[in-house]
Parts: sequence; C-alpha cells; structure tokens
Amino acid sequence: MKNRAGLERFVFWAFTTIVVLGFGTVFIMMAPSIKAAFEDDFALAVITGLMLLFIALNVLIAVFIYKDASRKKMNPWLWMLAVIYIPNFIGLLLYFFARRQQHIPAAADPGANPVQCPHCGNLIHP
Repeated sequence: MKNRAGLERFVFWAFTTIVVLGFGTVFIMMAPSIKAAFEDDFALAVITGLMLLFIALNVLIAVFIYKDASRKKMNPWLWMLAVIYIPNFIGLLLYFFARRQQHIPAAADPGANPVQCPHCGNLIHP
C-alpha cells in the first residue's frame, strides 16, 4: 500500500510538472506577441492578476481535497489529479458526489442499528 501511494504521488507530480513546463514554454514563446497585443500595461496587469488568482484558487482547492480525502480514507493523490485537471470544476463535482456516496451507512447486520460518527464517518455499533 505504501509503495502504491508513492507511485500515485509520483504520477501526480510528474503530470503537474509536464503541464507547468508546457504552459511555461508556450508563455515564453508567446511573450513578445502578448506584450505587443496589450500596449496598455493596465490590461496586462489585470490579466496577469486574474491568472494568478485562478492558480491560487486551484492550489487552495487541491489542499482542501488532499486534507479531506485523507481524512475520509479516500485516495488523495488520485482525487487531486482529477479535481485539478478535469476542466470547469467537473472534477470537484465528481469528488463531492463520490464523497457523499461513500458515507451512505449500510447496516452491518439486520438486527443492529449502526450509528455514523459525525467526525470520521465510521459506523458505531451499539
């Protein structure tokens, strides 16, 4: 299990590195034409600010997903990969749907009425 977690972490960071390097290369290649297209420095500053805000939002969502998925005993690296790289927040909606489906309590045996812990989500048998 520990070896698999290391592989998942490696896949996440490898994919993220490839994406960041790809966007960096495209940005460097397009930098002269971007500067020429936006003669007004204010427009360029606004677009740069919006891009940084979007990146910060993705980082905050990734931190939330990692902590929440770890706490719910879900695979945090897989969910971070899905949430960040599936566009239009579809990955985030999928995560919340899977998270909700995981916490539907199932009766262990027909005679017992298990209660779900409000903190960790585990079933408590009386």
